[in-house]
Amino acid sequence: MKHTKGKQKIEMKKVEGYKDRMIHFQNKMNEIVTLCDVEASFLVFSQTGKPHTFAHPSMEDVVGRVNSSLRHEPSGKDDSNTESIVEAYKRQNIEELMKKYDDLAEELEIDYEKEKMLKESKSEWWNIPDEGLSVEELKRRHQMFIELHNIL
Repeated sequence: MKHTKGKQKIEMKKVEGYKDRMIHFQNKMNEIVTLCDVEASFLVFSQTGKPHTFAHPSMEDVVGRVNSSLRHEPSGKDDSNTESIVEAYKRQNIEELMKKYDDLAEELEIDYEKEKMLKESKSEWWNIPDEGLSVEELKRRHQMFIELHNIL
């Protein structure tokens, strides 16, 4: 008679808390190295863009082995290493930030134009009482309020 539960599916869910995630990540990497008896290196980027590495026995040893094996393979490509990966990530991040900067600068320019239009139209037409205005003047004032609202 079997007394174990057998193979069961383990529910995967995000580890809460940044420090807990980093500890969990390191523990899992240690498990892989130990269970598989391998040399390994991992490069990951946190949500904030900060790079984190794990390597066994060391990052230099693992990257050195990768580089030496690439030199012996006739791939026709340049050797890739950790620095080039990090540099590519940095370039991509810079491009994304520059795009955001351009979008915000354009938005700011639009806001400056709106402010300029408002300053130029400070005749305070909105402070004139409604009494005594004709229907045409009231319609015009209403239209001006709509335009002002659209500008804001």
